[in-house]
Amino acid sequence: MKSRKREAATASSEQGICSSGEWRGDERGGGGGALLPGLPDEVAALVLARLPRSLLLELKRVCKSWKKALEQPFVAETRAGLPGCMEEWLYVQSWNSYTGKVAWWAFDWQVGKWLCLPTVPRRRGVSAEVFGRASAVLRGKLYVMGGKAGPCGPTLRDLFVYCPLRNKWSRRKQMISTRHSPLVCVLRGKRMDASEVYDYEKDEWAVIENTGHPTLPAPSWYKKDWRPEWQSIVLNNQSYFCSYTEEDGRAFIKEYDPETGIWKLKKHKLKALLRYGLSTVLAGKLHTVDWAAGRVRVADTSGMGWIQMKEIQNLPWVQIWRANPQMVGLGTSLFVVKRGLQIMSIDVSKVDSGQLLRFWGAPMGPGVKDEEVLSCEVLAL
Repeated sequence: MKSRKREAATASSEQGICSSGEWRGDERGGGGGALLPGLPDEVAALVLARLPRSLLLELKRVCKSWKKALEQPFVAETRAGLPGCMEEWLYVQSWNSYTGKVAWWAFDWQVGKWLCLPTVPRRRGVSAEVFGRASAVLRGKLYVMGGKAGPCGPTLRDLFVYCPLRNKWSRRKQMISTRHSPLVCVLRGKRMDASEVYDYEKDEWAVIENTGHPTLPAPSWYKKDWRPEWQSIVLNNQSYFCSYTEEDGRAFIKEYDPETGIWKLKKHKLKALLRYGLSTVLAGKLHTVDWAAGRVRVADTSGMGWIQMKEIQNLPWVQIWRANPQMVGLGTSLFVVKRGLQIMSIDVSKVDSGQLLRFWGAPMGPGVKDEEVLSCEVLAL
């Protein structure tokens, strides 16, 4: 009887703990031997999960066991539960005005290192470059959807998900309707676009009410210096605003109510901030760079203020604006990405220290100077 108990205990140790969020030794693949000699695999997996994010992709090349171990959800869940272990990277979607290709890039701002992501898959039968894809980040993964295949091709309803641990794209269930340059946001842990909502746990789409939605002009094709005539933000994970310009030049801002599915026209100061200047959400508030006055405006649904920053007043903002920049909030900084994947950050927490500006170079390679920035996302791991 004791022998059977020992055999069961040994089998349990070899298979690992199977509950959610814990190491599963039976999933590490056929590499043979321990992950780290002298340590139980459960402890070795914890050690690997704590390493800097920039090393994870490199360590997957060591052996099959490490590759399988580092691709498990256990790694992301372990890092999320450790204080200071999560690292935010900047993800940039760009279009090369010379080659006509659309690409995704990842930028590790802590070490200044760029990574070109694998090409987003296309559905079978589509050979033209797909543009007009929307993107969002949900539960540590990058979602891209919709788009149009070439200037004369079909509008798509594909959904692809990028996993940073695997460095791969995977196909998910298609949207109900085809969509070109849709509005996309994440509200209450679910990704939604103009009239559909996606449940990532069930991999299912559902139709939602969409009364009074903004009428947005979709580009027929990308061109140099192209800039969208709309911008959308989410405040406090529950308020979704869209500021846009109609064909007659009038600017509007609407707020979407997820409870009723109705877009409401708002007379809100956020309209001017969204329509003019570089705007993004940082720490739950809307930040807009007002370079003419040398300050950053900070606003939410309750009011507006500003942070005086004389250092930004002397920057060549005319040239920056002509380079079609995009801005995103990361940590305590506002990251401005412009043509050629040139990056500048404004750290709003270091106003008094005089060290709020920082600059990074573009990735090495031919044709990078022709990369037009389409969108930016922040993904933590």
